[in-house]
Formats: sequence, C-alpha cells, structure tokens
Amino acid sequence: MAQPFKRSAIEVLSGTDGLLTAGEIVEKAVDRRLLDRSKASQALEQTMGAVLSNNVSQRGAESEFVKRGDRFGLKRGRPDAGERARDAVGGARAAPDAGRLQVLYNGRAGEYAVVSELLFEGFDACAANVDEGTDVFAVKGGRCFFIQVKTSVPERDTCSFFIPPGTHKKFNIPDAYYAFVARSAARNDFLVMPYHEIQKHIESGNIKKMSRKYRATFVWRDKVTLAGSDVTYYRRKWPRA
Repeated sequence: MAQPFKRSAIEVLSGTDGLLTAGEIVEKAVDRRLLDRSKASQALEQTMGAVLSNNVSQRGAESEFVKRGDRFGLKRGRPDAGERARDAVGGARAAPDAGRLQVLYNGRAGEYAVVSELLFEGFDACAANVDEGTDVFAVKGGRCFFIQVKTSVPERDTCSFFIPPGTHKKFNIPDAYYAFVARSAARNDFLVMPYHEIQKHIESGNIKKMSRKYRATFVWRDKVTLAGSDVTYYRRKWPRA
C-alpha cells in the first residue's frame, strides 16, 4: 500500500522545484491517475503525509524526500529510489544461505499473517514491499498505523524476538506498533503492543539489551508474560482508529 503513495510522490515532486503539502501531492497524483480518485481525499492526504513523514524519519539521510514543516520535496542529485547496490561479481546479488532464506520466509509469512488479521478487523492493510523499518501499513478511519512484525516459533512455550536499537529509535512515531507473531502449526497467535509500551519494558529491563540488539522473551501459555510481567492484555490487541 505504501509503494503507490511513494512512487506517485516521487513522480509528482520530480516535476516541481518547490515543496508541496501532502494534499497538493495527492491532488496532482489523482489528476495524473497515479492514485485512485474513488478513495476519500482526506484519507489519501493523511496516508500520503504519514508515508512520507515515516520515510523521512526512519531513513534519515537515505530518504528520497526532504521535509520542511508540512511540506515535502524530492532530494536532487541522488540515484533513482528503485536502484539498489549490487554485488561486484557480474552485477548480481550474492545468494543468501539456506538458514537466512528460512528466516526471510518466516518473517515474510508473519507479515502476511498480520495483514490477514488486520483485514478481518476492517483495516486496509498491506505488507511493505521495501523494508524501511515499517513492515505493515494499516489504514482505518482516516488514520495510518505503522507496524513492525517479529515472528518466532515457540520452544517450550517460550518465544524470543530481537529488535535492533537503531530501528527501534527511528520507529518512535505516532501510531507505531509491534506485532509479535508466535508461529504454530495449529494456530498463529499475536501480541500487539504500542511503541511506548515496548520502550517502557526496555527502560525497566524486562526487554534485555544484548551486544547489538534488544531481546524480548515471552512465555506464551494461557497468559503471556514478559520477564514475569503479565502482558496478556495485548493478545490480539489490534489498533483502534
């Protein structure tokens, strides 16, 4: 869902030397049929603003966009957003090993499981095509929610999830959530916690700081606990618009 907004913003802004508000970008994108005119204009504007603000805040110097107040522009003199670094040998990317592939598959499957649950909850939800810190975007009632998805397979009712500190810091934005997926052959389960709740557990030490990552270890039974704290309240606690 985020990619049509990002692509349309790049196309619109590439044709102007100034900065535009999210509403102005949406208006031009709709006129060029880059975005669906049937969608409510207010929802389009809010989503465009959220997607571009999230891109700037999470990617920093790597963002394709600049933000000044409520206006956005396109950085000049940088390669196209679709270009990615390639391996030096023959211009091809190095193939990941089998273990890495399994992690990627599990992670992607967890993201789509979250998308499925959100759709049943009445959200317009989609997994991000490019990993910029947000894995799933969900829109409902004119609000856009940003969700990071972490997936793990329980071992003896225990699930550990890892969060890079840099990514977590950039994720400090409005309507940001973590969705922890306990993957099971019988039925996936979900723990959905807002950013500020995760930050609270980091500060209290319930989520441990490792050498390069935070580790959140949940005991997943009839109740779900994090370092002895009962967090069952957040079981399938999807955002409310």
